[in-house]
Amino acid sequence: MTERATTASRATTTRSSAASRDSRPPSETSPTALADGVQKYQAESGSLIIMEPQTGRIVAWADVPSYDANAFATTPTARFIDPIVSNLYEPGSVMKVVTLSGALDTHAITPDTRFNETGVAVVGGVAIRNWDNRAHGNVTMTQVLQNSLNVGAIKAEQLEGSGNFYQYLQRFGIGSPTGVDVAAETSEPLRALPKWKPVELATASFGQGVDATAIQMLAAINVAATGGNLVWPHVVDQVIDSNGTRHPVRPRIIRQVVSPKTAQQMQQMMVGVVEHGSGFAARIDGFKNRIAGKTGTASIPENGKYLPDQTIGSFVGFLPADHPQFIMLVITRKPQVLFEGAYVAAPIWKTVASALITQWQIAP
Repeated sequence: MTERATTASRATTTRSSAASRDSRPPSETSPTALADGVQKYQAESGSLIIMEPQTGRIVAWADVPSYDANAFATTPTARFIDPIVSNLYEPGSVMKVVTLSGALDTHAITPDTRFNETGVAVVGGVAIRNWDNRAHGNVTMTQVLQNSLNVGAIKAEQLEGSGNFYQYLQRFGIGSPTGVDVAAETSEPLRALPKWKPVELATASFGQGVDATAIQMLAAINVAATGGNLVWPHVVDQVIDSNGTRHPVRPRIIRQVVSPKTAQQMQQMMVGVVEHGSGFAARIDGFKNRIAGKTGTASIPENGKYLPDQTIGSFVGFLPADHPQFIMLVITRKPQVLFEGAYVAAPIWKTVASALITQWQIAP
């Protein structure tokens, strides 16, 4: 359905959660699947956003809990804040796509670069371990992404160098607003590089100690789906002026972030996440080796320390991997039944993606 809003200049803006320019409306499964997942995993809240990779056109957007516009007066004020654009969070291991992409693009690593993964990295006197507290031995960078190894992400950041790592965070849009045409977008600027301690750069490589919004992370991961371009996300389809003339909103590339070769390498590494690693719950029959994705499980900071046993679980993925028709990010906040993105967010992603495949008639 299409919602129309009048701007200050009396032009009319057409926002489309369904497609007004083509025949691809979003699946009605999206809010239902998100609500079901939030309930099943007893999460505090959840968000889901779907975008066309090449155009940046947002086709679906859902938050749970939401609100009833007819009950405005009795709805808690906090419910009107849209977490997709307004809530900062530490994204966790989804950030490894950014880290490894930068290292690939600077030729610091290849997908096949091997090292002895001991299960712990000591940086600035601080011991940092993998999520599973295990050593994985002789592994490639592809396996680092597949198994979401924190120590491997730190290794990539160190090989790339702190200056390059910081530059690629900026190039991917971390710390900067996307410019999405939705009110109240929040952004936390990155501190100047000299103010970062080595241990802070290390943890940032796997998405802890660095803030982003959901829309920033969707746009950043989308770089792997577009041949290396950061695309402007938008919800407005067209503006109708006072004369009734329609002015379509054109897609816009913000900048090229990585080379097409790097983007293609990352696509294949993300396919490996789904086929051989932590993204197993996002597999869909008939789409073997056609889904690219990454899981994320982030600790939640509060008053200078991380909350025990509280996480944000997420999954971002696109398909078909080499000519994606959509990219989708699912976030669950503080789930109480299971807590990892692989188990709480990836199944929601699969449900909605399966519906889109049918509705949009997407071939592998």
